[in-house]
Amino acid sequence: MDPGQEKWLTNLAALKRAIKATSVLSTVLDDKWFEAVEEEIKIASAPLTADPSDFLYDFCHHLRDEDWFEEIQRLALEGRLAEVDEDARLGLLLFGLDPLRTTIPLLEARLRAFATLTIKPDKVEGKLAELRNARCNPSFKNHLFELAVLGDLALKNVLIDIEDASTGVDGVIRVDGRDILVEATNTVQRVIPNFVGVGVLDPNIQIDQVVKKVRKKVAEGRQLALANGKPTLLFLARTYLGAGRELAGVALHDCFAHPHFSSLSGVVLADSWKLSATQWHEGIKPDVPFSQAESDRLAEWYRAK
Repeated sequence: MDPGQEKWLTNLAALKRAIKATSVLSTVLDDKWFEAVEEEIKIASAPLTADPSDFLYDFCHHLRDEDWFEEIQRLALEGRLAEVDEDARLGLLLFGLDPLRTTIPLLEARLRAFATLTIKPDKVEGKLAELRNARCNPSFKNHLFELAVLGDLALKNVLIDIEDASTGVDGVIRVDGRDILVEATNTVQRVIPNFVGVGVLDPNIQIDQVVKKVRKKVAEGRQLALANGKPTLLFLARTYLGAGRELAGVALHDCFAHPHFSSLSGVVLADSWKLSATQWHEGIKPDVPFSQAESDRLAEWYRAK
């Protein structure tokens, strides 16, 4: 077995231990899934078909189980980063916290909040079944992002409906006494070449990716275009080798300035499907603007921090 395979298997074993400790995620990524990924790693060196969404890749960490790193990570998670010397802080800055310690607990909390919703239990179970069925599909993270968004809103005690019958939107929240239609989508296309070296990239390619994705949600007859006098909120996740944060912001500004996108009241832009780092973008002149109270609440939850 080559070193690459060993690294994959070590990270897979760590992910399995973390997932085993959950109640909802463990029903999605069960022993059968882990066995399929492990078998493919042993045969093909990487889980190309068992994990086409690269879920395992997102939870690899080069410094996991290194004593010095685990110690500074413990201090950071306890809010004691001031006790860490500058060299150790640099290592933490370069490699980040272990996603098994940060993303998995957050994702599990959101999925658990969604799974325990009392509204439309058949729809809830159907969404969870879709998630399980998609675990070996490239679209797996799309389903994860949608349920993470709905679960996050449930944790904030504002989610009042899912799969709205009249519009087909993913959810409805109530903020300051008014209903807001919510849709979540993930930009999955990789528009930046994966190469090492110096190159010139056309920024319009990245801008167009975001504009096209947003247009699909506000086009005539689509979910957010059927708002019927209600404000609308789109959660949009960027993807690896997709539009960068700054150019995605430019794209949203262009959308807000065009009348074809006037049904869109605001956008929460997430750096990835994990819904951890976010930015709040309020519409410029939407058909139905947010009230000041609604805008302040959304900004409090999702503006960059």
